[in-house]
Amino acid sequence: MSIPKPTTAEICTLANELGYTAVVNAAEEYTAFIAGMLGVYDAIEAIPESAVLHGRATVRHLVPLENDDPHNAWQLRTSIEGAESGPLRGVRLAVKDSIMVAGLPMTNGTAVLGDYFPSGDATVVTRALAAGATIVGKTTNEYFCMSGGSHTAHSGPVHNPHRLGFSSGGSSSGSAVVLVTGEADMALGADQAGSIRMPASWSGVVGLKPTYGLVPYTGIAPLDGFIDHAGPMTRTVTDNAQFLSILAGPDNIDPRQGGVRVTDYLAEINEGVRGLRIGILKEGFGSPASESAVDECVRSMAESLRDFGAVVEDISVPLHLLGAPLWTAIAIEGMAETVLRNQGFAFGRSDYYPVDMMRHLFEHKDAVAERPANVMLFTLAGRYVDSHQGRINYASAVNRSRTLRAAYDDALTRYDVLITPTTPQTARPLPRPDAAPSETVQAAIEMSCNTCPFNITHHPALSVPCGKVDGLPVGLQLIAKHFGEAMLYRVGRAIELRTAGKLQPKL
Repeated sequence: MSIPKPTTAEICTLANELGYTAVVNAAEEYTAFIAGMLGVYDAIEAIPESAVLHGRATVRHLVPLENDDPHNAWQLRTSIEGAESGPLRGVRLAVKDSIMVAGLPMTNGTAVLGDYFPSGDATVVTRALAAGATIVGKTTNEYFCMSGGSHTAHSGPVHNPHRLGFSSGGSSSGSAVVLVTGEADMALGADQAGSIRMPASWSGVVGLKPTYGLVPYTGIAPLDGFIDHAGPMTRTVTDNAQFLSILAGPDNIDPRQGGVRVTDYLAEINEGVRGLRIGILKEGFGSPASESAVDECVRSMAESLRDFGAVVEDISVPLHLLGAPLWTAIAIEGMAETVLRNQGFAFGRSDYYPVDMMRHLFEHKDAVAERPANVMLFTLAGRYVDSHQGRINYASAVNRSRTLRAAYDDALTRYDVLITPTTPQTARPLPRPDAAPSETVQAAIEMSCNTCPFNITHHPALSVPCGKVDGLPVGLQLIAKHFGEAMLYRVGRAIELRTAGKLQPKL
């Protein structure tokens, strides 16, 4: 699409906005220069774009009726068959609607993208299909994935599978729900502040945020390149490890994947916890948002691992309490810049840029009336901070995240895993449709204090169900060294067996 030639009046207006008074005095000359420069954009159209992602024609799909989807977990239902053989043959796979599947619409929780059809599959989709999985639908997620609740999607709130009227967690809301309801066997999620782990905790499934870069993010709508992660959601720890085995490894496109280390995630999954050192992270408990019953449930499970041969001790990492503020400083400006000003993608990365999605967002850049309160808040805060100090605070927070990372690394030299509650509380009631902005914003962020720090330090973190409080699931979060997913699965499997009341093998 050609860019129209500028008029002298347009160049004068831009020059005045930028304070370029010298340009105004020679406006015709500058207008001619710019008109000539625009030819480069026509020239690049002559260079064919290399095919990067696997594409397909439009696929038949339907939007379920309310009676068929009482939790509002599905954005659409479909059937895309994978390979005729493979380790995931027969697996019904649900895909978060921020993840591209060629031939199906992708709303990413908004009406803005309602008629957008990606031209290619995300790498994780390609890998799952090649392993034999069958895609059975796209699941509802929060508006641009910018909430930890399940109340901001344009298609309406997603209800907790254990209690209608309560949040399922977010932003991978529907992906967690369809596992509990039995409508899918595995699901793909994406995690920027806990968006895999928080719905796993509140809905009662297993969710992994892998080490940064272990799973390629190619073909997934981003929030900010520093915090974006993709990973598996499943009903069991073993299924999660099997799914990660399919998803992990470089795709030679995602620039974050240098130095990625893939291991056998199933080899020691049933080895038990005898001899392992487990640290209960004290600062992960007793926050202002904490429910004492949740803290007690998680601590009781952690301490019970002593009965199976583990060394379990309290450990203090005081900087953990500053993890959420650090994340917020990065996310406020990063999300506002990436999602709301740059059509989803930042500059300076040898990435795959889905130009079709970026063009669609640009053409609808003025469609802001539907934005929920939390998205408007982030946008306003980002613009305000930027107007006073530019990007200094983003840069400073990223730099200081290395200090936080080192604090966790030091703890992990003494312990194989750290433990916190995934969310400090069980699922909360969904906000009323007429709720005040303060209530809807609170419902989007109140559950993330233990999850978001590891999005900026990039450690792997696994949420495993460890019990219930008043009939609602409690999630226990395990954190390990970078690329220590196999250790997370080993301890997670022991917790899973302990929760089920089964004897742990090989004690």
